[in-house]
Amino acid sequence: MSVSLVEVAGANFRTDQASDALNTKFMGRLGMRKRFLPARLAIARSLAIPSLPEPLNDSTDFGKVIKGDTLFGTGTSLSVWFSIIVERSTHANTDLRWLLSAVGSHWKRGIELLDREWLQSGEDIASFVRRLVEVAEIPVTGNQVLRSSDESVEITSSVGQINVPIGEVSLDVRDGSAISWNLNGEGGSPHCAIMGGVGSGKTRTAASMLRSIRERAAIPLLAFDFKGDLGSDSTGGGYNIDKVFNAKIVEPPRSPIPLDALSLNSTATEIDIAEAASRFRDSFSRLKSSRVGDRQRMALHDAASKALTSNYPCELVHIRDELERIYEEKEMKHDGALSTMVELCRFPLFEPQFRPISFFQQSWLVRLRPTVSDDCQSIVVNLLLDALDRFLNEMADAPVAKDGSRGLRILCLVDEAHRILNTKLPALSNMIRMSRSKGGAIVLISQSPDDFSNVDDEFLSEMGLVVAFSTNAPPRNASRILGKGANLGSLQFGECYLKRRGDRTAKRIRAW
Repeated sequence: MSVSLVEVAGANFRTDQASDALNTKFMGRLGMRKRFLPARLAIARSLAIPSLPEPLNDSTDFGKVIKGDTLFGTGTSLSVWFSIIVERSTHANTDLRWLLSAVGSHWKRGIELLDREWLQSGEDIASFVRRLVEVAEIPVTGNQVLRSSDESVEITSSVGQINVPIGEVSLDVRDGSAISWNLNGEGGSPHCAIMGGVGSGKTRTAASMLRSIRERAAIPLLAFDFKGDLGSDSTGGGYNIDKVFNAKIVEPPRSPIPLDALSLNSTATEIDIAEAASRFRDSFSRLKSSRVGDRQRMALHDAASKALTSNYPCELVHIRDELERIYEEKEMKHDGALSTMVELCRFPLFEPQFRPISFFQQSWLVRLRPTVSDDCQSIVVNLLLDALDRFLNEMADAPVAKDGSRGLRILCLVDEAHRILNTKLPALSNMIRMSRSKGGAIVLISQSPDDFSNVDDEFLSEMGLVVAFSTNAPPRNASRILGKGANLGSLQFGECYLKRRGDRTAKRIRAW
C-alpha cells in the first residue's frame, strides 16, 4: 500500500496527551503562538537520531490533532518532510496508518528530548538554541561547530623517508659514527619507547626527536603532558613543544578538550551504537575507583547505548543521567561505578566543538596536572586515544612513496606513560599494532623497563625504536627489552642504549 501527498496534507496528526501538554508548554517557553511550531521542532529533533523511536501503544490517550498541511506545510515543504520520515523508517508499507503512528512517535520522543535539553540549558533560550544548532550542524559565527564525518577535509601526510637523530648529539659511543632512526621506512615501525630515571634526559631527547620530525614533516601532534614541562609556558622553561607544532594547550577541567569524544555519525546503525557503548564501558571499567562488576558493566553498556541513541552529540553527562535512571529502575545500590561517573561529571572535561576528523588535523598539548584526580586523567587519556584509534581506522591507508616510505599523518606523544600502561587500554595496543598503515606514530616516555613488564611481548615487538637511559631497573627487564649485555646502571650522563627494530643487539650512544 502507499499514501499520497494529498492524503498526508489532510490527515490528522497527534501524539500522546503528556507530550501534547509539553508541546503547549514549549509554546510559552519559546514565545510561539502556533501549536505546529514546537511540534515541527520536536519531530525534527527526533529525526536527527539514527535509531527509531518507541511506537505509541494502542491504548495511548491522544492529545489534540494538527492537520498535515499545517504541521508540515504544502508543496515542497510537505514533500521533504514526508521523504525524511520515510527515509528514517524500516517499514515496508508506507500507508497512512503507519505514517500517523511514525509521526506521533517522533513527536513524543522529540518533545521529551527538547524538554530535557531545555532543563540542561538552565532554561536559557540562548543556550538552548545553541544546543539545537550543534545538533543540526549549522555553522555559527565565531565558533567551530560539529560537522558530519564525511565532510571533505584534506588529510595531511608526509612525503619521503624521515630519518631522526636520537637526541641532540646522536653518536655511537664505540666509534663516534652518526646514528639515526628511519621512522617510516619500508618494513619498519614508526613507534618509539623512551625510558629513563628522573633527570636522565629522556624527555629532553624525545623533544629533540619531535623537533627533527617536525622539520621533515608538517604533521599534527597529540601530546599528553603529566609533568607540565612540555609547553613554552612551563615554570622554569619548558621544551616548547607547543611552539614547534603550533599546538593549542588545553588543561581539563580548567579548559575542556574541544572534541566530540563519543562521536558517531548521524547515520550510525544499532551495531555502531552497541560497539561505541562497549568501548566506553571498557574505558570506564579501567578507572581505579570504578570497581565494575558484571552487573555494573551491563548497566554501563545500557546507559551508554541509550545516551548515544538519544543525544547527538553525546556527552558524559548524558551517560551519567541514563546510568542514574537505570540504577533507580533496577533498585541498584549506589556504588563505586555510579559514584565515579558522578564525580567525572562535576567539571567539564570535554566540550564537543570539533569532530575527530577536524580535531586531529590540529596539534594539541593536553596538560594533566597532578591536582587533577587519577580517574579524570585516565578517562581523558582513554577517550582521546580511543577517538584517535577510531579516526585512524576509518581512513584509507596512508600513501607509500617509491622509496617504500609510508606517509605519516599524526604523532601521539605520551609522557609519563607508566600512568596508562598498567591500564592495558585496548586503543593504545590497537594503534601500536595497526596504525602504521594509517600513518599514525606513537611515542611513549616512561621511567623504567619495569613499566613495560606487564605489557604483552607482542606490544613491545611492534616498537620500531627503544631508547633506554640510566635507571635502577633489574637487569633481567633491561635484557628482555634490549638484549643481553645491556647494563643501564653503567651508562654515563647523556648516554643511552638504542635498539631499532631488526637490530640484533642494542647500541650504546650519546644522545646529548
